[in-house]
Amino acid sequence: PNPAEGDNEAVPNQILTWLPGQAAMKHHLYFGDNLDAVTQGTAGADKGELTNPTFTPGALENLKTYYWRVDETVATGGVKTGPVWRFTTCLPIDDFESYTDTEGNRIYQTWIDGWTNGTGSVVGNAQAPFAEQRIVHSGLQSLPLDYNNVKAPFYSEAEREFAPVGDWTAGGADTLVLYIQGRKDNAPVPSYIAIEDSAKHVGVVAYPDPAVATATKWIQWKIPLNTFTGVNMARVKKMYLGLGDRSKPVAGGAGRIYLDDIRVTKP
Repeated sequence: PNPAEGDNEAVPNQILTWLPGQAAMKHHLYFGDNLDAVTQGTAGADKGELTNPTFTPGALENLKTYYWRVDETVATGGVKTGPVWRFTTCLPIDDFESYTDTEGNRIYQTWIDGWTNGTGSVVGNAQAPFAEQRIVHSGLQSLPLDYNNVKAPFYSEAEREFAPVGDWTAGGADTLVLYIQGRKDNAPVPSYIAIEDSAKHVGVVAYPDPAVATATKWIQWKIPLNTFTGVNMARVKKMYLGLGDRSKPVAGGAGRIYLDDIRVTKP
């Protein structure tokens, strides 16, 4: 199944797909947020018979658990009852899909870089398309972030402000998840996320291995929200994506990383 059994990063516009069983001719799908209804195949959960192994449930609620089951009619005419699968939707923060090359909606106009904040960062490609469209974790776009810590202030940050402020604890959410990829020729450098609340309290969490900037495959970075010490995660005002050490900056190297699929999840 896709999303996989127990997945807690499903997006609210998730499309369900599955591999057909051997000799399966048709698929009878049951879907909903009630485990008993899906298990028992009640009318409220019955989504009908499908020819193709895909189903679009429509807009789903953030941070909610859903259940689904596929029974299959085989060539001999019998029906094989499928297992009940479950997944939980995330709270999307930014999947970078909405940015275009049109003035006013360019990626660097939402994720502010060193041209404005004075650090060594540059968001976006030099020429359109400004969002990255070749190296992506999912979807069609990711955020390209160049860093240059050779000169003062010796750290690089891209920042986004949220208006209105975001409640990242709603629905029992407890973890920030994002995906990061670097380049093998990058200079190893600490990577960090900083969160600022509406009262201007800032918490910073660094990735444990500076070599993440040289990773050539996507790395999942999971950060418990309670590690942003002193920050009200129900009143998130700003998010910073950084490379270097913002509290004790020292001269470092330069390179490019990519970020994608920033989201908040619950267990």
